[in-house]
Amino acid sequence: MADLSFLNGVELAELHTHLGFSVSPTMLWEIAHNQGLKLPTKDYWEFEKMVTMYESKDYEEYLLLYDLTEKITSSPEALFTATETAISGAYRKNNITKLELRVNPILRSRNGERDLDHLIVYALHGMERACLKYPVEAGFILMMDRRFSLEENEAIIEKAIKYRKRGVVGIDLAGPIKRTKNSHAFRPKDIKQIVKKARDYGLGVTVHTGEATNVEEMWEVIRELKPERIGHGIACITDKKLMKYLKDHKIVLETCPTSNMNTKLIKDFDEMRMVYRTLIENDILFTINTDGPEMQLISLRKEYEKLLDNAILSKEELLKANEIAHKASFIQ
Repeated sequence: MADLSFLNGVELAELHTHLGFSVSPTMLWEIAHNQGLKLPTKDYWEFEKMVTMYESKDYEEYLLLYDLTEKITSSPEALFTATETAISGAYRKNNITKLELRVNPILRSRNGERDLDHLIVYALHGMERACLKYPVEAGFILMMDRRFSLEENEAIIEKAIKYRKRGVVGIDLAGPIKRTKNSHAFRPKDIKQIVKKARDYGLGVTVHTGEATNVEEMWEVIRELKPERIGHGIACITDKKLMKYLKDHKIVLETCPTSNMNTKLIKDFDEMRMVYRTLIENDILFTINTDGPEMQLISLRKEYEKLLDNAILSKEELLKANEIAHKASFIQ
């Protein structure tokens, strides 16, 4: 087991973690019962398996985990509790002093039943309370979705702009690439203008791409949306020109090593080592993140430990990744 004493006193930053996946199964269980929600099971241990990566899943199965955690945290009070718990735990367990949390308010609106302003404000209250208790700088990234209509994504941008002085620091685009018979054929250019509007108001822009998507989609995202950061982005290692573009434009990758192994996008530590060595050899800026510590059964410190134990990154490289995270944060 790696010696992590080099992290003693080091203030860590995490830029890529989803709120629903940052709350422990026990807390999700309590939140659900406090709301009187009907869960898929009355057995806690079965429930725990439903909200964690207790075993590897393919990417499509992994996405299904979002449905249950979103359902549970789909009330103002639940978002308050989830946010306060996630930020407080990040500091106590990992000495994370800069944390960005991602949330899609529309996916928590119960098909429009919940008011978006109530959901967002309660989440921000939870953030403010946690930051009063602990020396943490925190911010929210509001997420658009590839499955949404332009009007729905625009509504998220408008809320991000509205609450940019209250703690919303950026916007994101996520959601599965795979089309369904009811979904439109999304293209990044569809949201180009609303993303520009968000940027003009001072919000940071990051996009999930290069995770389960190929380099062609990464190129399209970069050209049309011009993000400062990319969620995951590991597909870039197959394209020299893309890596040069990322380097030249100082676009930062938010890498999530355990998450990518759990979803079988990276098959083993040898492949993970190759991914990170390629990024370093091509001078790509990257950060280390959990994607959601409770769901992934990991923590940021354990991510560092795993990378060190398996000779993937050195202590110096890990400290540099943390330094990049602090500098690349949308929290000002």
